[in-house]
Amino acid sequence: MSHVRSRLVVAAFAVLALAGCAVPGQGAPAGTASEYQGTTITNADVDATFAAWAQETQGALISSRDEVLTMELLHDDLLAACAERGTPIHSADSKRLAEQWFEGLGITAEPSDDFVYAFESQFALAVLAIDGGDAELKAIIEDAAADAKISPRNGEISVDAFLSSVADAKGTAEQQQLGAQSYIPFQHVNAFVDADSSWVARG
Repeated sequence: MSHVRSRLVVAAFAVLALAGCAVPGQGAPAGTASEYQGTTITNADVDATFAAWAQETQGALISSRDEVLTMELLHDDLLAACAERGTPIHSADSKRLAEQWFEGLGITAEPSDDFVYAFESQFALAVLAIDGGDAELKAIIEDAAADAKISPRNGEISVDAFLSSVADAKGTAEQQQLGAQSYIPFQHVNAFVDADSSWVARG
């Protein structure tokens, strides 16, 4: 490549960066965790929810950034799938469940809107996984993997890693006979792996 062409490529990339646009196929713009279906989730959004889980539960319920982003990214699709199957997830019901979870852990704080929003996804995951919604879960994560723009900070979406973590959560719920609290292990469902490693290698 000539020096002239190199300068043109650098200049074009700089224009994209200054315009706040993502380079096609290279993920979300700076400061953005993800862009999907017309919704932008910023790193600040993820940090706020991460902090809500840690602070409101007094450290009893810690989720990773990847787990938080999984819940926020897939939220609308998960709730829509539950509604289509005749088991809609309502915010008021989710908040009551979250409050009961807090009470069971001896936590006196009230779950915030940020906490409840992510918890809705967690509960919806449990409903779909336990109620035979495997096809819906697979379609949801495949659509996200194909179309979502993800910041390199968060790695990349892995269909296999997501489905494996869902299966693990379901297995834990069944093994521990959690019954009405079967949603608990689904807190740690994760759709992300490092961009330079397989989901198995990341562990």
